[in-house]
Amino acid sequence: MSTRRHTDSEEEPATPTSAPPPNKRCNMEENGSEAFIFDEPKLSEKCGPTMRRFREKQVRNISFAIPEGYNYDKLEYLGGGTYGNVIKTTFKRENGKEQTVAIKKLREPFHDPQQARKIYREIELLQLMRHDNIICALDVYSPNNFENFKDIYIVTEYAGQSLFRVLKHQRDRSVQILKADHVKFITYQLIRALKYIHSANVIHRDLKPGNLALTDDCDLTVLDFGLARTLENADTTLTTYVQTRWYRSPEVIYWKFGSYSNSADMWSVGCIAAELLTGEPLFPGDDANLQYQRITQLCGSPSEDLLNKIERDNSAAMRQVIQSYKQHKRQDFKEYFKEHRPSEDLIDFLEKILVLDPERRLSVEEAIAHPYLAEFSLPDDEPSAGRHFDLNDGIMRTGSEWKKIIWEQIKNFQRLETSPKVPQD
Repeated sequence: MSTRRHTDSEEEPATPTSAPPPNKRCNMEENGSEAFIFDEPKLSEKCGPTMRRFREKQVRNISFAIPEGYNYDKLEYLGGGTYGNVIKTTFKRENGKEQTVAIKKLREPFHDPQQARKIYREIELLQLMRHDNIICALDVYSPNNFENFKDIYIVTEYAGQSLFRVLKHQRDRSVQILKADHVKFITYQLIRALKYIHSANVIHRDLKPGNLALTDDCDLTVLDFGLARTLENADTTLTTYVQTRWYRSPEVIYWKFGSYSNSADMWSVGCIAAELLTGEPLFPGDDANLQYQRITQLCGSPSEDLLNKIERDNSAAMRQVIQSYKQHKRQDFKEYFKEHRPSEDLIDFLEKILVLDPERRLSVEEAIAHPYLAEFSLPDDEPSAGRHFDLNDGIMRTGSEWKKIIWEQIKNFQRLETSPKVPQD
C-alpha cells in the first residue's frame, strides 16, 4: 500500500470513475482552493531549537513561520479548529522530488499542563507510528528561542481531503460518491490501521470522519493523535471528553468512563461504516442523554447481563440511572438499513460491532477477519506494531516541565528519508 499523510481541506470531491477491484485503489479527484497570501519579510537569522532560518507568511490573517527549504509561494489553507490551523505547501527532497505536506500550527500549546501533555503525546506517537494508513511526522519545529517558546509546528505528508468533506459534499449536492466497494475498502483500511494502533496498546479515542483522510486513489490515513493515549498508565484517569459525541460508545458516555478499553474505537468504526453506507451520521445526538437514547433505539437497551456488569463496575445507583431510560428492543438491522441495499456481510458486520457490551463487541482482530472485508484482506500485509508504546506521560508535570520536554523533543526529532532537507551553510 502506498504512503500518504494529512488533511482537512476545503476541496470538493468528484465522483469516482470506477469501483475498486480487489486489492486495488478507488479514484477520486479534487480541486484546489485559493489561499490568501501576503508579502513576507526576508529570512530570519538562525533560531529555534534546531537553529534554522524562517520566513513569516500570512495565510488567512494567521502568521505561519515557514522554514528555509519549503515553498513559500504555494501555501494553501486547509482548515482549523481548537487545536490550531493547517496549511499545505511543498518542499524538495534530497533526490529532487517535490513532496506535498501539511503544516499544523498548534494553538496555545502551553495553555495548561494537560494541553502540553496532549502535544507531547502527539509528537511522540507521530514518531513511533510507522504504517501505511497512519499519519507520521516528517518535521517538527519552532521559530522561537526557549525564553519565548510558544509556537510549535508539526509537518506531515498531505493525505488528501477529509472523509467528512466527502460525506458533506454528498449530502449538500445529493450525489452518491461512495459506492458499496468504496465503503468496504475504506472500512478495511481503517481496521487495518487500528490493528497496528491497538497492538501498540494505544487507543485513538477520536475516530470520526474529520480525522480520516482520502487521497484521489481512495487511500485512507488515520489522523490526529492529540487525544490518543496508551493503556500502560494506570495512574491516569480516562475522560468522557473524547470522540465527537456522535461516534462515542455507550460505555464512554456512561458506565466505563474511567476505565474503558480500545473497544471504544471499534464502536466508532461501526458508526463510521454505517455513515459511509447511508451518507448520514448514525447517532446525531444533541447532548449525551439524547445520544444514548438514539443508540438504544437502534441497538436496544442493556441486557440483564450488561446491567449486572455496570452495577459491579460502578454502583447500584448507576444501574438505576441506566434503567431509568425508556427501554427499547434491538431493531432488525437488515430492515433498518434496507433502503441502502447493504450486503448480508455488511449487515452482519454492523450487528457484531454496534453492540452495547464492549466485551461482546468485535475486536480489531475479529473485525479484520470478518467475511465482509475478505475481498481486500491480505493477512501478510496487515502489520502489528510488534511492541507496546510507553509514552511515560503518566507523571504529573507542570506546564514549565512539559515545555522543557517538548523543546528537547524538537531538538532530538528523528528525521526520515522523506523529511525535508535542512539547508546547511
